[in-house]
Amino acid sequence: MTLIRSLDALAARPEIATAASVGGKAARLAWLTRQGFEVPRGWVIGADRFRALVASGLTRQQAPKSLLERVGTEEALRDMAAARARILSEPLDPVLRGELELLWSWVSHDAPWGLAVRSSATCEDEELTAMAGLATTVLGVRGAEALAEAVRTVWASALMPQALEHLAARGIDDIAMAVVVQVVVPAEASGVMFTRPPTGVHPKVWGADERLVNATFGLGAPVANGAITPDVIRFAARTGEVRSTIVARKNRALVVGASGSHYVDVPRERADLPALSPEVIQSLGRIADRLEQIDPSPHDVEFVVERGRVMLVQARPVVGSGYPEGGDSRTIWSRANVGEALPGAATPLTWSVAGGFSKHGFMTAFRSLGCHVPPEATLVANVHGRFYLNMTWFMRIATQVPGLDPATLMRLGGGEGAELLEGQIERVSPARFLSRLPWTTARLAAEQLTLSTRVDRYVGRMSRRFDARRRSDLGALSDRALAATLRDTLADLDETGTLMLACASSSLGSNLLLQTWIKWVANGDAARLAQVLSAGLTELESARPGIAIAHIAAAARRDTSVYELLAAGRVKSVSQLPAGPVRRALERFFEEFGDRAVREAEVAAPRWREDQHQVFAMLQTAMHKSADDTDSSMQRARKAADRELDRIGARIGGPATAVLRVLVAHTRRTTRLRERMRAWVTRTISQIRMVTLEADRRIRLADPGLEPGAAFYCHADELIAALESGHIDLGNLVRLRRAEHMRDEARPEPPVTFVGCPTTVVLPPSGGDTLTGLPACSGVVEGTVRVLPPGRELEEDLQPGEILVARTTDVALTPLFLVAAGVVTELGGPLSHAALVAREYGVPTVVNVAGVTLALRTGDRVRVDGTQGTVERLSPRPEALRTPAETATAQA
Repeated sequence: MTLIRSLDALAARPEIATAASVGGKAARLAWLTRQGFEVPRGWVIGADRFRALVASGLTRQQAPKSLLERVGTEEALRDMAAARARILSEPLDPVLRGELELLWSWVSHDAPWGLAVRSSATCEDEELTAMAGLATTVLGVRGAEALAEAVRTVWASALMPQALEHLAARGIDDIAMAVVVQVVVPAEASGVMFTRPPTGVHPKVWGADERLVNATFGLGAPVANGAITPDVIRFAARTGEVRSTIVARKNRALVVGASGSHYVDVPRERADLPALSPEVIQSLGRIADRLEQIDPSPHDVEFVVERGRVMLVQARPVVGSGYPEGGDSRTIWSRANVGEALPGAATPLTWSVAGGFSKHGFMTAFRSLGCHVPPEATLVANVHGRFYLNMTWFMRIATQVPGLDPATLMRLGGGEGAELLEGQIERVSPARFLSRLPWTTARLAAEQLTLSTRVDRYVGRMSRRFDARRRSDLGALSDRALAATLRDTLADLDETGTLMLACASSSLGSNLLLQTWIKWVANGDAARLAQVLSAGLTELESARPGIAIAHIAAAARRDTSVYELLAAGRVKSVSQLPAGPVRRALERFFEEFGDRAVREAEVAAPRWREDQHQVFAMLQTAMHKSADDTDSSMQRARKAADRELDRIGARIGGPATAVLRVLVAHTRRTTRLRERMRAWVTRTISQIRMVTLEADRRIRLADPGLEPGAAFYCHADELIAALESGHIDLGNLVRLRRAEHMRDEARPEPPVTFVGCPTTVVLPPSGGDTLTGLPACSGVVEGTVRVLPPGRELEEDLQPGEILVARTTDVALTPLFLVAAGVVTELGGPLSHAALVAREYGVPTVVNVAGVTLALRTGDRVRVDGTQGTVERLSPRPEALRTPAETATAQA
């Protein structure tokens, strides 16, 4: 073969196995082969084939070099979409097609799991290309036709907007794509290993002299993309001694069958066993030693295990160059709070709507406080499709406010890294801030006096507008009129969001002022006391859906026929219920709260009004618990606040107590306003969705080959421009963006907080059997854990008295708090929306507990201390859930 070379042949000729010729990934695999490491059999299609396709099949404007020069422009985006469509439809060179047929005939008898077709971009720096998203793999490929299609898919992946923007920002002026074809190993286990910890990881979590491994059964893609919680093993670099092992329950494994890759169920008796044997761990240790003898840099190693043999799928030095836009090696990024509203990758429409608004909103909020915001400040960035806040820039700006330090900022917002932030921030002179203080104070005081009135007027006006829009026939509008309606809804979001941020700033300021006063006069735990005193709010908007579901559940228990229907899970829509009190209550519920949704900040997420089964799933859970329990829990929260206020008042005296009561009342009022406006932001997003769905219908009429939801893969201005022009030709753009979004969804879930660039390894939780987070609602409770898996939270049958443990708690899932005895989450801060709801319900809650969904499993017994912010696993684990090592320890 002349166009396809084996990895063995490339290993023998290092002069041709360069990144410019075969891409960084293939060059590295050839290097590993040359060094004697065992690598799955493979072949490479050089980058010259991609360049030949560009020269013969694309216009000059569609070539990567031209696209990189013009990246970010509308013309370049159109050219990218057209080029990608051309690559996917262009027949392969006949010689290359013949060689692929020959290759398949050679290996088909010896590749039961088929072939893996992988991208290999010509950038020397693999870490940079990984951050850009130039890493595509097609698994389980069988036959020459499927091989040809997979090669075209890999080539087309070079032309993704975000990827080219990222490369252009780093000075890359051209790119080509080679292709690696490897036999898929029938893996019994696989995973990733980091030979040393990356920058910013606390030594208590991962020591400098330790290797760290994530592993699971089957293929390793679920470990890389976060679809499966892996085993986590730490072992000493010098001795190989295993220092800690966390064995996850691995209910599924990725395998390859005749129809491609798919998940299979793992038998219960095997699911709790370690994925790797001690012998395999020792082999990994020897591999790490050899790599670091050749190159002392930390290495990121992907491996598979077949019959005890360890083979390397990839091993690259970690050089720390793949930084998010606007950051460097020291930048601290976090989504501890924003991840509550929008976990996972956001669609392009949501990014276009919320991304720009977030940046503008944060700058407006800082300036309203009298802070100077440098024009070069990057406050929000896209990391693998997820929203992240640049905490380094946040702190540089916030430090202008006297008394606002990194510890306070991270404690209120959630996330880690206060110590690192403290070391990064140079104290800014407050002179500029103080010079503006009289004007800022007068303006903020005026805003406080009128805030409630502004919200009331807004609600009255928008209620009429939104009701009229929902009753209108959008399908009868012309394209231009629909474009105008979409533009109007976006303007509504600007107005709504601006007012919500004013309320949020007021709430934050009120809380800080309350804490400061408590420190001065009461000399106590100001953060905890402020939480207790401001709890027991009446009519907190975010808590109302849960209360309504609890009362509907109580009504259902009084109606035997309705109760049996709901308990059996046979009701998916209110129309399936018989006429009566429960049906009427649910119709009122959907009228009032139908704009809410799980991941409600995502425009593409179906609203409760559209997808009612989510509400019925929560209602089914709520029927386990009495509504009287709900009411008494809320009353206890208010009584606890009153008792604490009386206790402090008796100690500090009349004048100080009077000020304290005013501050508590003000904090409660601004918190209610914040949550009220937050609900209106959700209603506004629902309006945008409603108009977008009509635009989607028209896009698919113009291109029937598009799948439903095409409009969510456009930016808002693109939709408006297409509708106004009368030429709704967005098919190529939609296909391009959908592919990019699917790539982002499949990428590793980045850490909640990280420094520099996100690691692809799951870190072990620190603290052993006692995990530490941030206290969100006071109280101590013991119970059995129920872990809610991301994206499948409502599939778990949460029982009364159980401890709800989740990665994040979307506000739309907070009705489940009324059933749980306690709540523990990995994301969020004490002032997050879910934390406020927990305090309203009086449920002991700890948030921002790093790694808790890895450390705990359903069935574990824990003690949740919402006062101190700790979660303690009580031993022993139930026998059915113990790993072999735990069983042996218990028997000893």
